[in-house]
Parts: sequence; structure tokens; C-alpha cells
Amino acid sequence: MITRKFHIILIILFSCTIALKAQASYVDYLKSAVDATNKKQYSRAIVLCDAAINQNSTNSAAYFHRGYNKLLLKDYDGAIVDFSVCLDLSPGNLSAYLYRGLSNQKAGNTLSASRDYNHARKIDALETMAFITANMFRSSLNK
Repeated sequence: MITRKFHIILIILFSCTIALKAQASYVDYLKSAVDATNKKQYSRAIVLCDAAINQNSTNSAAYFHRGYNKLLLKDYDGAIVDFSVCLDLSPGNLSAYLYRGLSNQKAGNTLSASRDYNHARKIDALETMAFITANMFRSSLNK
């Protein structure tokens, strides 16, 4: 009887260990999201970022990446929210200021876009100018 209980306990512990190993970490979800973005599977990348955020809600990279994918899908308001959360978690994130500025610009929020670009300029003026110039060039090609 004791051996049977012992075996049952071992089986339960073994099953729990396998279940824990099978569950992906937020880093795995984030890596998969980047891969999905590279394959232009933006909606899938957003779902993977959601999973990463559910496991670690203080990971600014997951919010940034989800915002970037929302920007690519032209969900500018959603992108602005995600870049804002990213900046709350990581206030010196140059890329988050630049992409939130771009999202604001595309959403027609010129004053907010200017504020974001000014914040970015204070962090790295050269990188900010390169970003703005590249996006102006891309916009002129699309017209």
C-alpha cells in the first residue's frame, strides 16, 4: 500500500515537472514573436507578445515589440499605448520614443509626435535625425 502511494506521488511529481518544462518562458515567446515579425506574421507576433506579457508584465521589450507589430498593422492607437507602457517601464528607451513618435505622426497627433521626437533627440540627436530622415524618405517613395 505504501509503495503504491509512493509510486502515485512519483508519477504526479514527474507529470508536474514535464508540464513545467513544456511551458514556454516569456523569453521563448518573445523570440518566437520576433521570428513571426520577420516572416511578416504580425498578428501572430502580437499574440506571442501577449503570452510573454502574461508571464512577465514588467518586460518592456515585449510591450515594445507588440507596439511595433501593431504599428505595422496600422493600429496606431494600440501601438501608442504599448510604446507608452514600454516607456513607463524603461524611460530612456530611444526606440520607444521614436516609434511612438512615428505612431503619433501616422495617427495625426502632430504635437505628441513632436514631443516624442524631442525626447528622443535629447537621448541621441544623431540617431533621431537618421530615423526621421529615413521615414521621410520612405514616405516620399510611397506617394
